[in-house]
Amino acid sequence: MPRPRQPGLTENELEVMRVLWREAPLKVSDILEYLQRIPKPAYTSLLTLVQTMEKKGYIKHQKIGKAFFYLPVLQEKKFLLTEIKRISKRLFGGSPGKLVLNLVENEQLSEVEIEMLRKLLKD
Repeated sequence: MPRPRQPGLTENELEVMRVLWREAPLKVSDILEYLQRIPKPAYTSLLTLVQTMEKKGYIKHQKIGKAFFYLPVLQEKKFLLTEIKRISKRLFGGSPGKLVLNLVENEQLSEVEIEMLRKLLKD
């Protein structure tokens, strides 16, 4: 029986998307070079993942010569907002304020981050 589809990107998909958001368009062999994971996946495993991501609509390809170059369709900003809303709804009853307060209370913020928060709150 197939595994139920999880919302958002899997960890492997997210790793590929981060590479594509930064460096696209890329061939599968180029994506493989940018991956930080050790050991790196096999080329064929990555190709299968990329093809699956294309079927899901996260990425698309352009054929240049004989090579397929992949580009993101899913926008990083849209993905981040969707994930934040999902986490907020799931863990904090849909309250983005509670999410932010929890992060501020439980994480060590740098002076720069604290200053940015002060500026946001002032505005």
